[in-house]
Formats: sequence, structure tokens, C-alpha cells
Amino acid sequence: MATKKAKRIRVSMTLPDGTRKYFDGATKKEAEQKRDEAKRKIMCGYDIGNNTTFGELADIWLQEYMAQKKLHTRTKESTEGVFNRYIIPELGNKKIREIKPANIDRMLLRISHLSKSTQTKVLNYTNAVFTKAIENDIIPRSPTFNKRPTAENPEKVKALTDAQCESLLKATKGTRVYPFIVVCLFSGLRKGEAAGLMWKDLDFDNRIIHVQRSIVWPISNRQGEVNDMMKTEAAHRKIPMSPEIYNLLLQEKKRTKSMYVFHTKDGSFLSAESFRSMWGIVEYRTIGGPATGHHVNATLDFHVTPHQLRHTCATRWIANGMTPKEAQYLMGHSSPDITMGIYAEYMAEQQLPETAKKISSENLRLAMG
Repeated sequence: MATKKAKRIRVSMTLPDGTRKYFDGATKKEAEQKRDEAKRKIMCGYDIGNNTTFGELADIWLQEYMAQKKLHTRTKESTEGVFNRYIIPELGNKKIREIKPANIDRMLLRISHLSKSTQTKVLNYTNAVFTKAIENDIIPRSPTFNKRPTAENPEKVKALTDAQCESLLKATKGTRVYPFIVVCLFSGLRKGEAAGLMWKDLDFDNRIIHVQRSIVWPISNRQGEVNDMMKTEAAHRKIPMSPEIYNLLLQEKKRTKSMYVFHTKDGSFLSAESFRSMWGIVEYRTIGGPATGHHVNATLDFHVTPHQLRHTCATRWIANGMTPKEAQYLMGHSSPDITMGIYAEYMAEQQLPETAKKISSENLRLAMG
């Protein structure tokens, strides 16, 4: 026998714009409580009749964000990508005023497998849209309040040891990735900066590298593009050319007609696919890498990324007595905090034996017998 559906009680009120809004409840008291809460929000200036969806407000926020900031092409696409992949599918069609903390929890659950960096971006961008809703009196507070990424902190980038550097150079010598490794390992260039180097950027007479462009590989254009608008103002810099770079590139210049230091067979700059193919030379020589079925002797017992070369360079500079301020300029860091982080990490590791002595107390050991 079908059970009788419980009757819902409905009350209503007239909004400031003349429309009526209805409130349902299991009891009259529950319905009236909802109505009274709405009245309080109206008295505080909130537009409870606003039906703007999250997607609509997100679109406005994105347009303003893109217009206000001079964003790198890759950054623009990355920002839009976070919205389109992770936020809009979950919240896009919902009315701003109806989104609850539970909806945010569900979204976080859906992206729980992603990195902490990506989860943080999702939360930050989502909160930015709700902040705009608060500024426009649509909601009193953000449902993202007190929400945190669920992922663990990623492992810190570790500098390669001298032995690892030697192994990497030995394993790749004679291949087309070898010059790229040498340049990054001894100049601290970012991957895109190194890929964007032209021969005219190299002053062999004064042994200076002029960093003034970068190759970016946007999601919408995997061919990539040469971008003179660097990541930050600090990215425009002059780096002294080490003997290793000078000697190698002087010989490389004699063997090429391309305007680019690193290039494809036809002389054009490296596409995303071309770069992956070039870096694959390293991966094929790494134990546990994709060398199965290839006639490659995998001798590297550690994995390495292009960014590790940059991090290793900074660490070696500091180890050789370079000041954090000098390293900040040469690395192109916009904030000294990034350089100081590398410096502090290096110093802590170097001082570990001395720190261990401080932890132990000779007097306490004697007292304990």
C-alpha cells in the first residue's frame, strides 16, 4: 500500500522588487523560520531574489581578471582550463545564493586525486567568484570558507648531486639533448627560456647570455609560440656565460644555420612534441623509464626533469659562495622568497651534522650514566 506523502506547509513574502517568494517547510514554524531568515538578509542589503548562476558570474569575473592583469598566454589558458575542467561542471548551473558548503565538499571530493597545487587553484578561483557575489550583495558569505585542499604537499624539487650531474652528462653526451642540459645546468634558465634562445642572444665576445624571450606551448597551440613577454619583469636578465656553455655553444654555432640554439631539423623552434622527443633521450636512459624495446643502455638510476637542472644550478651557485641577491637576479626570480627558500634548504642540509651535535647533550648523557 502506497504511503501518503507528508503535506508541506508554504508561506510567502513580497520582495523589494514586487515579486513574491515562497518558503516551504515540514511545519508552519519551519517555513516561517525560512521566511524570517530571508527578511533578515533583505534588511542587511542582500538580494535574495537574485538568480545569477555561478557560471554567469564566473564568466564576468574571468573577463575582468583577464583585462586587469597582463597575463601570459599560457596563464590565461591555464586559468580558463581550471574553470572549465573542475569548477563549472560542478557549480556552473547552480544559482549563487543556493550553493552550500556541501557543494564545495563534493567538488573537492571529485578532485581529491589531483595535486595540492591544482586543488588550491580550484579553491582560490572559486572563492574569487563568491567574493564578487558578496561584493554585489548576492550572498552574505562564501561557502568556501574554511575549506582546504585535501592533497598532501608535493615533494620538494631536489638538486642533483655532483655524481648525478656527471652521470647525466656522461649518459647523454653526443646526443641532441646534451647541449640543452649543459646550458640549463650552468645558466639556471627555465625550460622555455632555454628553448627560446637565439644565437643573437649570445654575446660570445663578452660571454653574456641575454634572456629576452621564451617558448610557450599553450594547450590550444601545441606548436608553441615565441613570446617576448617574459614570465615576469625580473625574467629579463643577463647571465655570465660559463666556460662549459661558451666552449660547447661556440662549436654548436658552427654546425647550424638555424637562428635558434635549439631547433628542429628544419631549423624552426621546438614544438611541444619536439621538446618531448628531445627530453625522451634522457628518459630512455633512465632505469625504470620507457626503454623497453629500445636499443638504449639505461644507466641513470634516478629520474630528472628540466626544472631540476635549474634548481641544481641555483644550489651550486649558492654552494660556491654566491649571495641570495645575486642568485635571485641570475635566476630571474621576481621574489627573494623563492631564492631564499633554495638557500635555506641548502644551508640546512650542509649544517645537518652540526645541528645533530646540538641536539645531543653531553651533560645529560653523563647524568644518565
